[in-house]
Amino acid sequence: MSLPEIFGYIASGLVLATFSMRTMIPLRLLGIGSNLAFITYGFLAGLLPVLILHVMLLPLNIYRFFEMWRLIRELKQAEDGPHRLAALLPFMSSVSLPSGASLFKKGEPADAMYILTSGRVFLPELEIEIEPGELVGEIGLFSPEGLRIASAVGTEDCRLQRITRDRMRELVFQNPRIGFHLIGLVTSRLVDNLRAVEQRGEQPAAGAGV
Repeated sequence: MSLPEIFGYIASGLVLATFSMRTMIPLRLLGIGSNLAFITYGFLAGLLPVLILHVMLLPLNIYRFFEMWRLIRELKQAEDGPHRLAALLPFMSSVSLPSGASLFKKGEPADAMYILTSGRVFLPELEIEIEPGELVGEIGLFSPEGLRIASAVGTEDCRLQRITRDRMRELVFQNPRIGFHLIGLVTSRLVDNLRAVEQRGEQPAAGAGV
């Protein structure tokens, strides 16, 4: 077996291994490895299309790897205790919220929920401040009416991860463990919100949340 063939089989094996990966970090690492192997294979075997393709794919895989690694690191630094939400990150998109800008307003359709990774968000109707690592808008997403019952405003420049209502429902259907985890988070948020309202001596609103 020639040296180019060896690298060809290695590259093919790494591509095959990516299909068994369930998380993005190992998948990207295997993708980078397969790119390097295919580049070597294409160079040694004189296969210009293979060489060009994987020279182009390599920086993309490296960029996506460091992007996901940064997001997971930010979330782990922000999380406290059992709130392990990193599994949702591959299905979310990054959004920025300038200080003073509105993320959503009371009464609007709840079409997405967010994880705050940096900055702070204030819910004026509930007088609650959301800190990094916490969910924003999760209760409205699962409420029967599907409407926001509080507004959300950035008190600092914020970075959030966003997942749509439809995508979230798909994930819950495909992986019930995500649904059970979110039920715990939503329930915890409802209890915290009701306690905050009671401490202010106000009448709790039904379904307090966002």
